[in-house]
Amino acid sequence: MTSKGIPLFMAGCLVLTLYQWFRLKGTPRNEKITYIAILALCWILAISLVVNPTLPGPSQMVDSLFRPIGKLIDK
Repeated sequence: MTSKGIPLFMAGCLVLTLYQWFRLKGTPRNEKITYIAILALCWILAISLVVNPTLPGPSQMVDSLFRPIGKLIDK
């Protein structure tokens, strides 16, 4: 995705958020806060990957965290 695709991505996120927000109308406040927090984290990750595509992804982070534990288990 080029820098021209960022506004399109942001508009898509806004449309999906509005759709989901109306579906969350009767849910408790803490579920709405959780939804917004997860949405914000995903949005930040997506924008940062568009700006710098060489950043490692989430699977590489999990691999680097659990690789030492896997080596201990294999012994």
